Amino acid sequence: MSGLRLFNLARGISLAGSGFPAIIAEAPASIRKALQMAKTVLAGYETTFITRPEMTDDQLRALQEKLKEVVGQYKGALVSEEDWGTRKLAYKIEKESRGRYTHYVYTGTGNVVSEMERNLRLNEHVLRFLSVNVAEEFNGEEYAKRKDTLKAQAKKREEEREARREERAAERRRFEAEERGGGDDHSDSSSSEE
Repeated sequence: MSGLRLFNLARGISLAGSGFPAIIAEAPASIRKALQMAKTVLAGYETTFITRPEMTDDQLRALQEKLKEVVGQYKGALVSEEDWGTRKLAYKIEKESRGRYTHYVYTGTGNVVSEMERNLRLNEHVLRFLSVNVAEEFNGEEYAKRKDTLKAQAKKREEEREARREERAAERRRFEAEERGGGDDHSDSSSSEE
């Protein structure tokens, strides 16, 4: 049996009572590993939440640890954790005009998102949260590589933008210097003619 056929069998068919373990035992090690990985592919999620700006760092760390435990309970992994800092809100939420943003990317099984949201809902410092299903079959390594590539591209664009700004500023200074120098010549020549 070909490796692709075994792989498709493992992913698309209910294997209960099908004699599939015997087929796996006969397969080469590379195919067995691919089949094992196919079984453990988890869905990927993003959750962004906003907390009150007066929340202390210790309180935020405690909340983050609790959320990491939730991901671990559902056999998931935290792929990315970003603190976006305190920002001005577009509109007031619970009389707050500023909030501290935190962004998580994670994998997990079952009701991991429900449990994450339940924990966020129970915390009095959380103003809002939003969870999104990124992919049914999420690869954290590919996500990290893509994210690094996008960051490198953004940094390169910012450096190019800064170089253009400096170039325009230098041109502006040169133009202003020429005008001052040229403007003085006209005033001198007009006064000498009189």
